[in-house]
Amino acid sequence: MEIVVGSGSLRIQDIEKLKLLISPNFALINPQCVCGSLHLKQAAFLADKSHEGNYNLSKERSTEVLLYLTFQRQISKAIQIGGIDVNTKSVAWVSFGEPPLELSDMVDTDESIISGNSFDYSNINLETSIVKNPSFEEKQKIIMAKTATLSVQSR
Repeated sequence: MEIVVGSGSLRIQDIEKLKLLISPNFALINPQCVCGSLHLKQAAFLADKSHEGNYNLSKERSTEVLLYLTFQRQISKAIQIGGIDVNTKSVAWVSFGEPPLELSDMVDTDESIISGNSFDYSNINLETSIVKNPSFEEKQKIIMAKTATLSVQSR
């Protein structure tokens, strides 16, 4: 199964219409939870592998991606942090297979949205000194290491 990731600005104001696209194999994500496209691809890959290996925490791959991106083991908290709401102006997405055709009618693709510049470091409990000084690549490595350890954290 091909994994497709992307991001873009909303073309519509009706967030509920956009939410109808969410399915077990398609996730819409708050882009502030994404520290670059590599991070999004990693979370998608890990979510897919967790389902293939039967060590998934959620029933759906789309929810599993949110768990990895937000470093959470609790689905409700992952949705609270990484989900979209009425204030959403842009989104990131992960599709396990082809994205819904309607997506292009609702979102203008823009990869810069997940460049990592708007990543919200407050959700990962790192000391401010660790986050302020390193380069983006170093910060991204920290985030990706944290993402990769979700499946081995004790319950």
